[in-house]
Amino acid sequence: MSCAGARNCTVARDRKRSATGIRWDEGKMRYRISYKDADGKWRREHAGRTFEAAKRQLTTRKRQVREGTLDLDRDVGPNVTLASYVERWKAQQTVGKRRNVAREVRQLRRHALPTLGDRPVNRITPPDILRLCWSSYEPDEQRRKGKGKLGEKSVHNLKGVLSSVFSLAVFEGVTDRNPCAQIPRGKLPKIGKQKRPLYNREEAWALMTDPRIPPERRVFHTLQGLTGLRVGEVAGLRWREYDPRTRPLGALHVDRQYDGQPLKTASGADTKARMVPVHPQLARVLSEWRSHGFAAVYGRKPTEEDFIIPDRRTMGARTPSQVTKAPDHDCAAVGIEDKGTHGFRRYFITYARADGASPDVLERFTHNRRGEIIDVYTSFEWPTLCRAVSCLKVDLERGKPIDFPRLENRVWDTFLDTEVDPARKLNDFNPKLVEAVGIEPTSENVPELHLRA
Repeated sequence: MSCAGARNCTVARDRKRSATGIRWDEGKMRYRISYKDADGKWRREHAGRTFEAAKRQLTTRKRQVREGTLDLDRDVGPNVTLASYVERWKAQQTVGKRRNVAREVRQLRRHALPTLGDRPVNRITPPDILRLCWSSYEPDEQRRKGKGKLGEKSVHNLKGVLSSVFSLAVFEGVTDRNPCAQIPRGKLPKIGKQKRPLYNREEAWALMTDPRIPPERRVFHTLQGLTGLRVGEVAGLRWREYDPRTRPLGALHVDRQYDGQPLKTASGADTKARMVPVHPQLARVLSEWRSHGFAAVYGRKPTEEDFIIPDRRTMGARTPSQVTKAPDHDCAAVGIEDKGTHGFRRYFITYARADGASPDVLERFTHNRRGEIIDVYTSFEWPTLCRAVSCLKVDLERGKPIDFPRLENRVWDTFLDTEVDPARKLNDFNPKLVEAVGIEPTSENVPELHLRA
């Protein structure tokens, strides 16, 4: 194109944009918008590389001025950095009761902000996000822990959290696009089907009864192994949510996880609470735990508002870090392989089905509401759910504990990872369970427990 032609195009372009408060900045190679704020002061800011994006941002700014919501002096200006904007995003997500906000912010601070924290939000590109994700990734699980890197699923989660931050930025007019949404499919590490094996009967029973495991964690394992609940749902149970008077089995009311957080996948129709039948063996454990086991560990009787298995240090709900790391210590203590946080969940569902329970019935109290459209018109009465739970054959007496010698005058609490007062006798509580009336004894084909001293 000739110089005269280029000049004519530039003049036409400038004349068009100046008429609407939008003009092209040759130095920055992007559009700049001008408008007056509520005090009549002129504001100018860059607004993207396309006229359409600049026009949308100008419209947004004028609307914010009219509504009194313009907040440029509070870290939401056009050149706000990602680190500053993450704090604003955190405040808004906390008000909206988004799940795991604190954990997501920690993930951003650890993996995203050291690299992109000083960059303006509107200047972060899709290649920047892609390079960040790959630099945070480590395929080898052992080296990953030592380097503080992420696995495949965690990398996708990091990109999802960043996408949420940029979605808010687009909504507030800080940027005109979400760079995370522009990454083509298949560019991130592929998530493989890493399905860990489940605990067999003997391993599960050992984790529920072995005295080398602190008593509150044995009760935690028993709750998870005999209900199929997720670890967060078990951590969020309070005594007021357990009703032992329902028939034919007691009931647990599950409507939150951890310290009041929404249930996993809880959105729309999935937010309905679940009633979970209490296996007869679990009912005996909870009865003994409430009558004297709780006081033996925590120093007082439980109240209705107490969590069934609280954090010993705060009496609040156990944290995600605590409940996910505990199986590592407990499995090492009894000499079995850790099967992950869902090991007990897989154990319950697999062996309950093997013992005769219907998969459709089990799903009603192990998962949030989902399924085919016909499921909306299908319901199961409480006795049917109770029969499904009662199908699981449990014989905890067969898991004879191993004697574990301790050093004289020393007791080591593996959960707190510190020495404790031997006079407390933290491991004295070990409820003895017997077969409940109406429950079949365990099959004679199950091999004897091989965990011997």
